[in-house]
Amino acid sequence: WYYPPPYYYYPPTVVVPASPPVYVERSDAAPDQSQQGWWYYCDTSRGYYPYVKTCPSGWQRVPPAPPPAQ
Repeated sequence: WYYPPPYYYYPPTVVVPASPPVYVERSDAAPDQSQQGWWYYCDTSRGYYPYVKTCPSGWQRVPPAPPPAQ
């Protein structure tokens, strides 16, 4: 007698619902001074971070400024 091979067992399919998309609203208006961040100035070496890595006298937080007009 010939016996057929056993039936294969297929595990059930797992369905995971997709998370909803996340939308970020962008404003085209110019950010105010508080949202632009700060620059850090070292008076001892007379330079700004990240060009100056350490400051023995302590960093001074200054508002960002545009480059001078030429």
